[in-house]
Amino acid sequence: MSRVRAGVLRCLVAGLAAWTLACAAPGSDVHLAPLYTRLATADGGTLIEVAGGLYRQHRRDEGDFLQWRTLAPLYGIRRERDGDYIADHPFLLGRTRHRNDETTSFVVPLYLGWSRDTAEGKRSFFLGLPGILRQETPEETHWGWFPFYGQFEDFLTFDEARFALWPLYVYADRNGRKSHHFLWPLFGWTTGGGEKSFHLFPFYGRATWEGRYERSYWLWPFFHRHRNHLGGDTEVPEDVWMFWPFFGKTERGTYAAWTGLWPFFGYSRDTESGFWALDFPWPLVRLQRGPDETKRTRFWPLYSHLESEGLSTTSVLWPFVSWSREESTTAEREAFVFAPFWQQWDRKDLVTGEESSWRKLWPFFRHEVQGEWRNGTLLELDPFFRNDLVPRHLTSFFRLYEWEEEPRYRRERALLGLYRRERGRGEDRRSLAGLWARRSFEEDDAAVRETSLLFGLLRWRVTAGSGFDMLPPAFPGPGWPAPAAPAEVAASRTYF
Repeated sequence: MSRVRAGVLRCLVAGLAAWTLACAAPGSDVHLAPLYTRLATADGGTLIEVAGGLYRQHRRDEGDFLQWRTLAPLYGIRRERDGDYIADHPFLLGRTRHRNDETTSFVVPLYLGWSRDTAEGKRSFFLGLPGILRQETPEETHWGWFPFYGQFEDFLTFDEARFALWPLYVYADRNGRKSHHFLWPLFGWTTGGGEKSFHLFPFYGRATWEGRYERSYWLWPFFHRHRNHLGGDTEVPEDVWMFWPFFGKTERGTYAAWTGLWPFFGYSRDTESGFWALDFPWPLVRLQRGPDETKRTRFWPLYSHLESEGLSTTSVLWPFVSWSREESTTAEREAFVFAPFWQQWDRKDLVTGEESSWRKLWPFFRHEVQGEWRNGTLLELDPFFRNDLVPRHLTSFFRLYEWEEEPRYRRERALLGLYRRERGRGEDRRSLAGLWARRSFEEDDAAVRETSLLFGLLRWRVTAGSGFDMLPPAFPGPGWPAPAAPAEVAASRTYF
């Protein structure tokens, strides 16, 4: 019996050893799409992809730097080497952005918040359901529960803000202008900082700010009277009055404007400069001329044309057909859109001479060029103009084929990642999930071609001048090791 047990044990050990030798080494390429893929990418990183791309991550710097990660459409993050990042959680409803020691975050409708590291210490603000507010400053922390009570300092544009049983009472201090509101916005007044105001909404309101304006209304929104730009000296005052929405007039120096049935009909002119503009009615018809280069003609949606300094744009049957040209001291750009089917633009950098272009024939293909970098897709379901966010979370999984390349690398991916190609770092790797893979490179100045079949169970090598050699199995294949040569290429710009 002991000999039988020993024999069985030897068989188990031998089988385990054979199985271990047949498995792919840790960190080597595994291509089992659409279930699971781990590849050494041509642009100098490691890619992991699960469930046809629902989960993806890309690491660089020998795995030390997580460049991006996506669990579509629930979560996605893209990091920069300086520590800045943008995270979507979930897509369209939530986002966190960290840049230059400042973080902003929101999830609709759960919360909104931001924090900032300053020389004096940390400052932050949080607003979340069910109306909880929290503000942290280097000196103290304030709490509030909307609408019951809250007190804050240096909040938005206010030096101090308080509320109690909102809208029963609200107090705000902005640069010495102290405002009190009861049953906001029905009754309130402001004093200090050169401003005096009072309102009993909607019956009457008046506000004056020394050296700036005098404004009043009666039976809001019907009667208004404003006098602005009251600084004196060379400043030209402005006089505005309106019986809303029937008629209104604005005068300032040689400029005058009239409006009727606001905002539909309007006319303005400047007798000194020669400027004039007509809305008849807005936004359908607008004509604008003047002494400068700005010229506008709009008969919406049939035809619209705008000429301004360095810009010329025209649309026909808006928003379907439009074309434009932009010129500046640094670049020239032309664009044409036949929405949603054809979209294109071409740009030339006048400083570096670099040319770039973008084309999309929706939903069939997209192609982009930036200098020596190129990218393209087949079956591009995203209808938006040059957008990365929607494809990353929703539409890129349905692309039949996509690729990107620079002179030193090329990457390819077919539907659900079933076919992959990574050419770069001195190698060219192609694989069809589980069935076939090929690796081509040079070793000691000799061309080498390695082949893997049937989940890495059958592998061999052909070396120029040396002939044929069998390779050990590397289940589940193809088992190619990570390239030893460092990648000297730019970071990958796409998500596949």
